Amino acid sequence: MKKIIYFILIICMMLALVACGKDKEEEETTPEETTPEETTTREPLTEEDYRRYGVDELNSAPILMYHRIYDMKNSETEYTGGNVDVDGYNRTAEAFEADLEYYYAHGYRMVRLTDYLDGYVDVPLGYSPIMITFDDGLQDTEGAEVHEDGSVTFSPNSAIGILERMKAKYPDFNVTATFFLNIELFNDEKGQDEAIIKWMVENGYDIGNHTANHYMIPDLTADEIEEEVGRVYKRLDEIIPGQYVNIIALPFGYPTDTSSDEKYQKLFEGTYEGFHYTTKATLLCSWMREFTIQHRL
Repeated sequence: MKKIIYFILIICMMLALVACGKDKEEEETTPEETTPEETTTREPLTEEDYRRYGVDELNSAPILMYHRIYDMKNSETEYTGGNVDVDGYNRTAEAFEADLEYYYAHGYRMVRLTDYLDGYVDVPLGYSPIMITFDDGLQDTEGAEVHEDGSVTFSPNSAIGILERMKAKYPDFNVTATFFLNIELFNDEKGQDEAIIKWMVENGYDIGNHTANHYMIPDLTADEIEEEVGRVYKRLDEIIPGQYVNIIALPFGYPTDTSSDEKYQKLFEGTYEGFHYTTKATLLCSWMREFTIQHRL
């Protein structure tokens, strides 16, 4: 069976100058206020609507990659702009919250990465889609407490703590994110990972595959790739059967061309310890934007 594989370039900590909703070089139109009822029952757009709001469903959308969010102020790091490392993969809590405020104020509304890959991008008229991802699961749930009723509280300056705060502050932001995990999951010191993951998928977040040990994929054999990928899928299926997303964030962003070697097909389909898996997309790491799925049709 012929497979269609989508390759999405992750924008590392920068916004696309041109997003799906509007052309930034043109004069911006103030988005209309919408209610939930208007969002779900709105009439199909007319050609005039498309012209007026600069809607371009064939353009690009930002996919932003974060790693760890540190409970720090910007003044406490030696790097500029709230970065905690030279590459900008890790951010201070102050900077991450400011990032989210910026996205909201500039007309971006979050969408699920898996929905985007399926060609379903639902944002109100006049707004642009944006996707948030996290790699590695490094203390993203730091300070989490799982309660007897299954609820979870998070440190206010952890990644999820900040996301939840933004969700409460801006209900129309549609706060969501995809967390790509290794086999250690969140590495929670209290052994709460399974309960935390279940809570996350029940509260609008997605869990994806970042391979078991974060090895450089081009250095592995086909059998090793199958184990690296299948091991994580099997573990996730044991915790949240059928609720994780079959998307892989490639460690270090490699390989950039999965068609260059037959062994890379194990990224997309294989069997590990009797568990069969399939993958619908892999994520690269890039400073470039990627066009929407509709642009490929």
